[in-house]
Amino acid sequence: MDIKQLKYFMAIADVQSFSEASKRLYVSQPTLSKSMKNLEEKLGVELFCLVGKKVQVTDYGKRLYQKAQLLIEQYDALYNEIRDLTTLQTGVIRIGIPPIIGTCVFPGLIDGFLQKYPGVELAIDQHGAKNIQERAYRGKLDLGLTIRPVMADAFDVIDVVSDKNVLIVPPNHPLAGRTSVRYQELESEKFIFLGDEYMLTSNVVAGCREAGFEPRTLLQVTQWDFAVQLVKLNMGISVLPRRILAMYPEPGVVQIQLDHSSSAWDVVMVTKKGQYQSFATQAFMKYIQENAGTQQ
Repeated sequence: MDIKQLKYFMAIADVQSFSEASKRLYVSQPTLSKSMKNLEEKLGVELFCLVGKKVQVTDYGKRLYQKAQLLIEQYDALYNEIRDLTTLQTGVIRIGIPPIIGTCVFPGLIDGFLQKYPGVELAIDQHGAKNIQERAYRGKLDLGLTIRPVMADAFDVIDVVSDKNVLIVPPNHPLAGRTSVRYQELESEKFIFLGDEYMLTSNVVAGCREAGFEPRTLLQVTQWDFAVQLVKLNMGISVLPRRILAMYPEPGVVQIQLDHSSSAWDVVMVTKKGQYQSFATQAFMKYIQENAGTQQ
């Protein structure tokens, strides 16, 4: 049993397919099948079973998956630490950045960092904040940018930028003349939400529930600008970060402050507790801490 076999095994378990795993690993399917057969023979147990068209792990496979994940994390950490000793100014940093945060905050910071460290490569993973937290926790990312709340017991957390979310409504909406509203006043409204993987959506839903009602969801969309256009057409209301609306003003909607703690748009940088951070990652984190204030 070696690290390569364990990585092959985990890839198959993750995608539940030998053919898909072979594509992701850039190895032939016969090579992958032979490697797993050898692993099963060494262990004396079956690691996979076929359920319909999907490959699933057996109980033995589930136990191996748990242990293999820890071993691979330790192996990768050791490899990266040793490699860093000779390549202090190079390396790849896997960074998770939700689309809105990426647009609002990070283009200038990324440009400045790469000018200072031209040998470093940034592998940007763009998903919603929930997904970013999950991938950072699983060790798939070196660090993630997300918004609060975060799993404080799972991550080391560094504050980056603080701003506000605002309610947007069309100009002819009854609330359009208000400077602020409470969630209790939105019970009869139709909400246009971003997808469930966005922490903003969870925060707004939590605010509605705290006010004693379940929000009426008209649509869930993946792009903030699509939500703005739907509100402009008087189809519903939405809640978005004030900063993105300031960058791309839309005169066809009105912004109103939300009188609730969920209006906070607190961007933080998270790293998994105990996970080894390369010198390049440490340099990026330090650069963000020192320069994020210039993006206010």
